[in-house]
Amino acid sequence: MGKQSPLRPYLVFISALLLAVLTARLGVWQLGRADEKLALLQAARTQAALPVLKAVDLWEQPSLWQQVHRSVELSGHWLPDKTIYLDNRVHHGQSGFWVMTPFRWSSGQVVWVQRGWVPRDPVNAEKAAPVQTPDQSVSITARITAGLSHMVELKKPDTQTVTGSGLRIQANLDLTQMQALVGEQVNAVVMQTDADSEGLRRDWVLVGVDPDKNKAYAVQWFGLSALVTLLYVWFQWIGPLFHARQR
Repeated sequence: MGKQSPLRPYLVFISALLLAVLTARLGVWQLGRADEKLALLQAARTQAALPVLKAVDLWEQPSLWQQVHRSVELSGHWLPDKTIYLDNRVHHGQSGFWVMTPFRWSSGQVVWVQRGWVPRDPVNAEKAAPVQTPDQSVSITARITAGLSHMVELKKPDTQTVTGSGLRIQANLDLTQMQALVGEQVNAVVMQTDADSEGLRRDWVLVGVDPDKNKAYAVQWFGLSALVTLLYVWFQWIGPLFHARQR
């Protein structure tokens, strides 16, 4: 057996130390992310607990972008010919679409409504379960959102597919396109929170806000850091000492 390099114990020590520190730091970072999400969740709950906004409130503050997570009640008409189906939205593990329809609550004033989720047709990927859109004036309850999550897409952004069934399907929908499609003042993007209806499901979850997941990741990283430390101590100190006593 060749002679062991005198630097080997130092290299092993430095490697173990760096790995233990790195994994511990990752655990601390995950705890920080958990705290951020917890604060966001608390802010959302605080906003949701405020009095429900009405149409008169929109006239006093036409832009609702600073009122994220606050509830709003509006009466008006849908603009069904502008409906967009946002593709590849997973709901409880099932693939489908978010249905986005503009809602005119006053002359020249519109909010885009994330009306609900519908499943994709199991046979034809360009079809969805039927959705009913009332022609008459309706009242809706919704929650103001910060905007829509952006999906990675291979096609050119805002590329739209009009299927044989007449659905306008695309991956993403941003404020610029929302404004261009309606030609009216877009006050906000809202998520409808009424009970399931019109073929749509609305058991929404607050996407991306789950502090428990980050805490679980932190436990894993801290566990790995502890494992690296224990393995180093065992193989570099306890193991050799034990074998020396057995001789």
